[in-house]
Amino acid sequence: MSGVLWGVIALCLLFACITDCRSCQVYNVTWWAAGAAAVILLLQKRAGAMVQFLPELGFFVLLQLLVFPKMYGRADCYAFSICAVAETAAGLSLTGYLIHMLLSFILLAFVQAFRHNIDRRGNLRRPVPFLPYITLAFWALLWYSVTA
Repeated sequence: MSGVLWGVIALCLLFACITDCRSCQVYNVTWWAAGAAAVILLLQKRAGAMVQFLPELGFFVLLQLLVFPKMYGRADCYAFSICAVAETAAGLSLTGYLIHMLLSFILLAFVQAFRHNIDRRGNLRRPVPFLPYITLAFWALLWYSVTA
């Protein structure tokens, strides 16, 4: 069952990347499906330790939904939140969520610097989809945490 849930999360993130690249918008149904799969996965893996990880996860999700939407968009906040739920199911905590965010920004900065899309103030000259970077960083972090 958990393989199917990881597959749903993967497909939803792929679909979100495609729609973000094509139209700079992501359908909310994408996040409902991915979120449901991530929560079920979390309940399967860590139901007994809810008290331990719930405060960190709740803090991170609230931070995403209240502080960051103006910085990089609501769809990206939903992606980071759902990835955090899945990362928690994989055994990661707040440090892992923050590493995921940092890795996403590093990937974005590296690629956009290579494309000369960063101005002198460090801002993007023209907006680009952020979801591919979030997705790549998510799978890289999970791969590293499983193999390390």
